[in-house]
Amino acid sequence: MSAIIINEKNYKKEIERCKKPVLLSFLSDTGVSSLLLKQTADEISGEIKTGVVELNPTNAGLAEKYNIRFLPTTVLLKNSVVTDKIVGNMSREDFIKILKTP
Repeated sequence: MSAIIINEKNYKKEIERCKKPVLLSFLSDTGVSSLLLKQTADEISGEIKTGVVELNPTNAGLAEKYNIRFLPTTVLLKNSVVTDKIVGNMSREDFIKILKTP
């Protein structure tokens, strides 16, 4: 399962109600991290849910909710609480490391 595109309309269903940890990346629509996140999502499918928020005016509320100031920013949520936040590009190894952190 690849990363899910998250927006204001599906956020509650896909993120808030999710029982698994969630890796949520805020990107511009041309972010290189988007492809990396999607590849990593395929690799770790089942362990964690991965989502991508393409930052645009319709998703500004989600960026505000997580205090996103720079792109790309990736947050790890456990029980809807941010447990880790990384600003800037990440390598595949960084994605895996953040996912394996207890």
